[in-house]
Amino acid sequence: MMPHNEVVEYYDHIASSYDESRFNNSYGRFVDAQERRVLDRLIRLDDDTRRLEMACGTGRLTNYATHGLDASNEMMAKARERHPEVQFTLASATSTGFDDGSFDVVFCFHLMMHLDAATVKQVIDEAWRILKPGGRFIFDIPSRKRRQLLHHRQANWHGGTALSTSDVQALVEGKFALQRRFGVMMMPVHKLPKRLRRWLTTADYALANSFLREYSSYLVFELIKQ
Repeated sequence: MMPHNEVVEYYDHIASSYDESRFNNSYGRFVDAQERRVLDRLIRLDDDTRRLEMACGTGRLTNYATHGLDASNEMMAKARERHPEVQFTLASATSTGFDDGSFDVVFCFHLMMHLDAATVKQVIDEAWRILKPGGRFIFDIPSRKRRQLLHHRQANWHGGTALSTSDVQALVEGKFALQRRFGVMMMPVHKLPKRLRRWLTTADYALANSFLREYSSYLVFELIKQ
């Protein structure tokens, strides 16, 4: 995996073009819609809970949070512009600086897949520390079973880590209980005609959350602090 400072430099460098290049297209909108379907089921916005988004980036999903955290100052500057009502902190997800038991919910998307196994465990431990008893940790990770099925070979650090449900359960044993899991993106969306993508989001969501869930592109886990 790429060293932490190089990851931060990479995201600082692409911050100005990140939203346009990643999500202002039919594929990016498809991904965004599927992730929001899951978050809409997991996070209520009409209560007084304290909700932290780790690795908030440019703030694409920060409307679900009361607090945002990122290690890239340039990415977080975009998030601040988008969400002036949210409190932001410049810090690593492995060492947030928050007090023990500060939050009811901690969530992160598109973070764990860039980290090696030891760092994933550090993020899990930090989320456990800053959550209140019974608090929830929500995160996504590429599906290891999907990658094995497709004989996926990772070329670099970007998205280099994938886990299965059993992998996650082993990592969180003694700290979190698995509450729910969701699949995101079953179809090979990048190969579908662009004009069809927006019309297939509901069908894809249903497939990704059927008995085939473990073979969707990403798995989203809801964990409860024990």
